Amino acid sequence: MRIAVLFAAFALGACQTPCPAPSPDPVTATYNCVDGSDLVVTFTRAPDAAHVVQAGYVTLDLPARSSASGYRYSDGGAELRGRRSETMWMRPGAAETLCRAAR
Repeated sequence: MRIAVLFAAFALGACQTPCPAPSPDPVTATYNCVDGSDLVVTFTRAPDAAHVVQAGYVTLDLPARSSASGYRYSDGGAELRGRRSETMWMRPGAAETLCRAAR
């Protein structure tokens, strides 16, 4: 009987609270890219999209795409994908470049 009680107490102690729902508010991040450019990206939830601003180029709105891990937004040959503070950015006609969150 004691083992059952201990097991139940252990099982309840191992339960995790559910993760909070992601904020519906837009989140803006600035990235410095190794090609010398800067990106300002605003991530939105409804719709799930990324608004990408890069000086000297047309502003792009990219819808979310499925990704094994991290995030991925793409449309018309442009793609933004990454995890945490690093992202890979590719614009049609340009080479892919690594970008890191500005500090």
